[in-house]
Amino acid sequence: MKYTSHEIKVKVQTNSKWAEKAIVALYKFQTSEEQYLRETVFHNKVGFNGVDAEILSSFAQQIVAGRTLSHKQLSIAFRKLGKYAKQLERIATAKEELGQI
Repeated sequence: MKYTSHEIKVKVQTNSKWAEKAIVALYKFQTSEEQYLRETVFHNKVGFNGVDAEILSSFAQQIVAGRTLSHKQLSIAFRKLGKYAKQLERIATAKEELGQI
């Protein structure tokens, strides 16, 4: 099912499972150096921006390790993820085209 960027924005700002999946999807677009440093090194318009890189990378690492986000962490994620809706739409569309959804 294809979602618009507006629908994605609403989902990642209100649904914990969507937020966690979005964080991990965006984290995968950080370079390995950026993932290690928890910061944005390359300004390539993919992954996290410089302001969000540290905290959202830490959230992503926590999720990848099998832990869920706390209520406070989710509150932060909900506030930050809306700005990534168009990027998430592009990621979802690419996965759908490759048959990965």
